[in-house]
Amino acid sequence: MIFFGIISNKKDFNIIKLEIEKSIKDASIILIDKENIENLQNIKFEALIINSEINLDNKSIVFLQKICKNLKYLIVNTDKNTYVNILNNDRICIITYGLNHKCTVTASSIKEENIMIALQREIIDRYGHLMIIGEKRVKPIENLDVYGTMTIFIIKLLYLKNMQIWTKK
Repeated sequence: MIFFGIISNKKDFNIIKLEIEKSIKDASIILIDKENIENLQNIKFEALIINSEINLDNKSIVFLQKICKNLKYLIVNTDKNTYVNILNNDRICIITYGLNHKCTVTASSIKEENIMIALQREIIDRYGHLMIIGEKRVKPIENLDVYGTMTIFIIKLLYLKNMQIWTKK
């Protein structure tokens, strides 16, 4: 079982969870919020996705840092939060996303019928494959903003073998 923790609003979380669990059969997606963060510190998450702003007190930040100790990936929407500095860890692969040119993943073109998602830095997927810089056209997901669509794209890119569109052999 692969555990993913997501900090997001409940509407986006439900859509992201449904899309990921359809594609990755052994995935367990858990919403992390101020009310339950203390109870989740003993779960070994493989990835933590921070899709929205969350206001945490110092005690909750300590719990979040404990969760991050065993992560393989920290995926952060840098347009909506600044926790990447607090959670940085040498053993974690940090993947940033948003609508700015400094992110690992960004949307280079947003249209009603499709979104061009650009990988702007090389990353290594779960299987050890190097994903090289490139772009992919994806369909927007109904009732989900571009950030949620990028979240799903990143998880699929890292965890699905058939998403390795930019693999360098």
